[in-house]
Amino acid sequence: MVRISLKDLEECFKDFPEMERFGRMLISTYFLEQSERIISLQFNSAKERYSFFEQTSKKKLPRIPLGMLASHLGMTQETLSRVRSAKNAF
Repeated sequence: MVRISLKDLEECFKDFPEMERFGRMLISTYFLEQSERIISLQFNSAKERYSFFEQTSKKKLPRIPLGMLASHLGMTQETLSRVRSAKNAF
């Protein structure tokens, strides 16, 4: 992980317009992902949220501790365990 101060970031954006464009694109992508996550937490079932995460983040799934994944998906570890076991039963 890399850390940069806001002042240095603004200086970088001022000196390198392509970095400013990259920063805007990065922020837009992050904003859209978070918006979709919030909507998903409100309107999708636990099973649907897990399935979507599984489809979009296959490479991340084995590396994430289950407690953190459950928290990210807005459910308890017990619910996540039930969803995963029901999915593996088929």
